[in-house]
Amino acid sequence: MSLDPAVDRARLPRGTHGLDRTTVEKSQRFRLMRSALESVAERGYAPTTVADIVARAGVSRRTFYQFFTDRDDCFAAAYDEAVAYVIATLDAATASAPRTDWRTLVHTTLVEYLRVLTEHGEFARALHIEALAAGPRVARQRTVLKRVFADRMRAAFIIGRAAGDIPAEIDPEFFDALIGAIDDRIRDRLRLFESEPLMELAPQLYRFTLAVFGTPER
Repeated sequence: MSLDPAVDRARLPRGTHGLDRTTVEKSQRFRLMRSALESVAERGYAPTTVADIVARAGVSRRTFYQFFTDRDDCFAAAYDEAVAYVIATLDAATASAPRTDWRTLVHTTLVEYLRVLTEHGEFARALHIEALAAGPRVARQRTVLKRVFADRMRAAFIIGRAAGDIPAEIDPEFFDALIGAIDDRIRDRLRLFESEPLMELAPQLYRFTLAVFGTPER
């Protein structure tokens, strides 16, 4: 299951509804994970409780504990699903880009990621702010996500090098540093400039990436 916002997350009808158990459980689990992201984005990680999550989801506490051991477990599962949705969206966006056009791959990746965060603010705050307070399990998940992005940038770099567009190799750790800098810039925008759209960062992050690659745009 994915946290695709297009999926219907309305409460199930009361009484006899004719839905099979698997469908019911998928709906309940989906609503709980969405509720965890939204509650944490609204209240902050530390203040959010299981009671907050089940109230927003319209699911009983008993049902919550059928799926998750506690709030941390629910948020970690939601975080995984949010990451899966983001990655699938990026894959779809870059699928049509020519494999030799490394600049388009970089630009599309950045723009599409910012678009997803802009359209789904609970993803933005969960991935870039509240996850920092969510403990070691989510910290490991964050490391995996950053590695995925670093690998995407490295793949684009390799294409540019093979085409002769990028003049020299760079230290492999630069890709991790690049993603760390992008992560920080997005987090700062979310914390300090909430009224300013994340999409405004796209040109800056694109130029910064090219500069790290050794091909700054004038």
